[in-house]
Amino acid sequence: MNKHIELIPFILIALCGIVLGVFLQFSQEATLFYRELRQLFLFDSDYMGGLLRDFGGVGTFASQFLIQFFRVSGVGATVTAGIGILSGWLFWCTLRRITSAWYLSPLALFPVVFQYLYLLNHNYHYEGLIALFFGFLALAVYGRLTVRMEVIGRMITGSMLALGLLFGLGSVALWFAVILLLYELLVRSKEWYAACSPLLVVMVAGALAVQAGMLPDYDTAFWMKDYVEYFIDIDVFYGLSWQSSFLLMLLFALARYVKKNSCLKIGVAVAATLLPVFYYQYAAWNRKEMDFYTLSLLYHYIDTGQWDAIRSCKEINYQNMLHLNCLNLALSHAGKLQSDLFNYPQRGVSSLMSKYQAHIEESMLFSQIYYQMGVISLAYDLALGASIGITYGSPMMTKTIIKSHLIYGRYAAAEKFIAQMEKTWAYRDWASSQRRFLYNDKAVENDPELGERRRGLTGNRDIFANLLGVYENASIVLEANPKLTAAADYAISAILLSKDLPSIKAFVERYAGTEVLPALSLPLQQAVISCAEHDPDYCWQHGVSKQTWAEFMRFKEHFVRLRRTRRDLATGLIDYRHTFWYYLLLNK
Repeated sequence: MNKHIELIPFILIALCGIVLGVFLQFSQEATLFYRELRQLFLFDSDYMGGLLRDFGGVGTFASQFLIQFFRVSGVGATVTAGIGILSGWLFWCTLRRITSAWYLSPLALFPVVFQYLYLLNHNYHYEGLIALFFGFLALAVYGRLTVRMEVIGRMITGSMLALGLLFGLGSVALWFAVILLLYELLVRSKEWYAACSPLLVVMVAGALAVQAGMLPDYDTAFWMKDYVEYFIDIDVFYGLSWQSSFLLMLLFALARYVKKNSCLKIGVAVAATLLPVFYYQYAAWNRKEMDFYTLSLLYHYIDTGQWDAIRSCKEINYQNMLHLNCLNLALSHAGKLQSDLFNYPQRGVSSLMSKYQAHIEESMLFSQIYYQMGVISLAYDLALGASIGITYGSPMMTKTIIKSHLIYGRYAAAEKFIAQMEKTWAYRDWASSQRRFLYNDKAVENDPELGERRRGLTGNRDIFANLLGVYENASIVLEANPKLTAAADYAISAILLSKDLPSIKAFVERYAGTEVLPALSLPLQQAVISCAEHDPDYCWQHGVSKQTWAEFMRFKEHFVRLRRTRRDLATGLIDYRHTFWYYLLLNK
């Protein structure tokens, strides 16, 4: 019977952890994808050795090793839930030494639940969760090893574990030292004072590390600042993971004095199992930044080439310019940027590319847009800048860098980055496939993607600039390579969205019937009519069909009728909401 009872806590923790894992998949899938896009783990001895030699390097190494697999849907949530279940079980192994209140065992997951909530913020490092896991492991190991140890043995064991955590995993060492002292007090150890030694060792070693410049400040040495980006301010919420573990120890100590019966135990066990799940779901809903979460998902789709998934994504916020930038990039890749442009709400030229404010997320996205347009110099500059700005690189940016070097014919540089990506798990096959282009101009020129963009290069790469608009940059590419369809799509879409009728007219007069504009898309036909609605012959001569002209006459008649009756135009013209005419009249 006792053996069966011993299994109950593990079953409860596992059940609660699995349900949390399901919620993780639904609430953090995109965030976990995005973490994979912000690192480039290499199976290289020098690289891995460099990680391990850094302060907190064990945590960084373990995190990066696991995160590289998050590219596969479901893996991130499964791995994270697995770490959580193991952490909860290890903590239970310590808590039961205080009192074997099996019915409270699922509460051991609460410190992990807070870590899950921290992970909703992509600026919180996965190392925080890894560090907590190793902290619980060290606590369980200490409890196991020191059962029959004397004072000196306890002091040495605790100090060695604390130092290992400090140098291998960072500031979690102070948490370990404090909870170790609390543990010794609550289990009523006669040698409780031996646990003061690890606390003193951590304080001294951490202070020396700060003074030696190994760590930037004391918040990093002793607090959660170690597990977030340097520019993030830590609020009280980020301390709850550690603090909850202290409170749980006190709760288990108090459980010794509570009278219990079987029915009460079962009721408490059910409540304890449900509480972490419901709290996570409630808190995640309130703390989740939906716009950035959706953007993270869109970036994953861009990296994996899932253009249809972007177009059908129901979470896109049409008020968010970066979301619209991703959507229009997907339309361009599908060859439907012109034809489907007004099938979606647009917000001016910024819908194609919003104002650049030097954020990493913008650099990552704009590099892909410029690459699609054929503005390779800007695509390369932004990709390189983003790759450097992200501490451990980015696979999406590295791929853009490789393709840019191949287009420019800088084969030695491309080979260097290819060799680097061949040391990754997820991208080695892609990297190896690019070797066929090395030192082979003919192969590059015959490739539909690389060749068209090479033919779009200009003699002066500095002619491009972020200061120029989408239309100006795309026009420069078209002068060099009129066949680059994506550049034409972006140029035409830019002048349509800007409502610049003189530029539309000039563009059509210059390029109609050429390789740039062999035929006019429906929105462009509608725009030409808006430029010359009183001259049908002009419209027909420049590619407007009789059908489009007839549709315009019906639109105009309906518009005049609405004006006469003073009815609301937006509502009355709703059937024309996917036309340039509707956008021209009603979009501000």
